[in-house]
Amino acid sequence: MTQLTQPMQPAVFVRRVRMEDAQTMQGFLSGLSVTSRRNRFHGGVSGASPKLVAYLVNADGIRHAAWVACTWGANGEEIVGEAGWFVVDPEGGSAELALSVLDGWQGSGVAGRLMTTLMAGARDAGLRRLYGDVLDANLRMLAFMRKHGLEPGFDEPPDRGVERVSCEL
Repeated sequence: MTQLTQPMQPAVFVRRVRMEDAQTMQGFLSGLSVTSRRNRFHGGVSGASPKLVAYLVNADGIRHAAWVACTWGANGEEIVGEAGWFVVDPEGGSAELALSVLDGWQGSGVAGRLMTTLMAGARDAGLRRLYGDVLDANLRMLAFMRKHGLEPGFDEPPDRGVERVSCEL
């Protein structure tokens, strides 16, 4: 009897984002499906504008920290996921988080590794609270957030159709 095996995915490593990641980040954003882009950015982001790419790679580690999950591909490093937080209330120690993973890598553990790294980075930076806004139709992400200790109900979400989840660090 022959046993079928799944093809192995390349090894993934997580590191801080760098300015020189701009071109690779642009490729990553372009590789997200329309649904994944809507889930990440909550709107009509049709591609990877220079302004959006610059925002994602210009992380100073103080007010804005970001990480990428990468693999080595035929053309060098390839980004398969990104995550970060942005401080919205410096006195209160509160930051908004966000993350996304290429569709073909969803369910592979990449998001969990990014979230663990992001939360550790937030604690190391002295933050006291993280929150994220998730489209209420994105049940998979809502379950993922609950699995990582972020629960709904701390604050009212800014828009209808959005669930705000948060946790104390």
